[in-house]
Amino acid sequence: MFTSQLTPVRFLAVLLLSTVLLAGCSRSTPETKPPEAPQLGVISVDKAVQSHPKYQEWQNNKQQAATIKEQLAATAGKGIAQSQAAINLPGNMAASIQSAVEQEFKVKIAAKQQELQARLLEQAGKKRQELSAQLEAYAGELNQQYQPQLFNLQLKLQTVRMDEQQATALKQEINAVKAEQAAKLSAKEQEMAQQMEAALAPEKAAMEQELAAYAAQLNRELDNKLSAQTAELSAKLTQPAAAPSAADSSLQQQLGMKQQEIKVLEEFILNDIRDKTAKIAVERGLEAVLTGQQVNVRAVDLTDAVIDAIKK
Repeated sequence: MFTSQLTPVRFLAVLLLSTVLLAGCSRSTPETKPPEAPQLGVISVDKAVQSHPKYQEWQNNKQQAATIKEQLAATAGKGIAQSQAAINLPGNMAASIQSAVEQEFKVKIAAKQQELQARLLEQAGKKRQELSAQLEAYAGELNQQYQPQLFNLQLKLQTVRMDEQQATALKQEINAVKAEQAAKLSAKEQEMAQQMEAALAPEKAAMEQELAAYAAQLNRELDNKLSAQTAELSAKLTQPAAAPSAADSSLQQQLGMKQQEIKVLEEFILNDIRDKTAKIAVERGLEAVLTGQQVNVRAVDLTDAVIDAIKK
């Protein structure tokens, strides 16, 4: 296989030998016979080049150059991807920073609320114990007040003979006494609930103020944090593009040297085939050598002879 630098067209220009050079000037008198067809040679450039001793070395160098180009292309592609990411970075990163700050605010506020709620529950628990003791004492007082009356009424219901109407009236009286006792106990419970609410109201107000102050302070801190991070991002984005890395420079240097080696080998192969072809053409008295059967003429194939010559 050949690159554009090593084609049959180029060899045609290189190998085409003029009639004057090959035939010489030894004919002193013109012949009366019609001129014979010129003796032509032909050579397969591809075959000759592929058979040259330096061909494999030339191919190896081309493969190495291709590998270096791929490495450079990969590095360039990575740089393009990074540049594209940098273009998309401001909006995406700003949104991410803003989202992170908002999430941090929610988490810290929730933690503060839990802290204040635990403190309020502790205060409520102490007050509840105090009021529960008072309620229990009041319930005892009610029992002492109503128990004898209820006992006497229940005893009368069980021991005294009475008709159904009298028994019903007595039962209604017992229920009324119980209801009165229960109503007084319920009223006391409501009173104590109001006392509980009144006792905790100052604590609740203080905690609300503390939470509001904490939220304001947290907002200021997070605003400063957001501003700092945004400024840092802007500074990074406005930095000049990094210079090519040492690795890229080394690859560029290697590629240049490898391309020079390829050029030298290519010229050597071309010159060698040209010289051997010209020599064989002169020895055989050929007037011109063409590359390949490009025209419908009778020609001597010099390819094998040239290959044998370049291998010596």
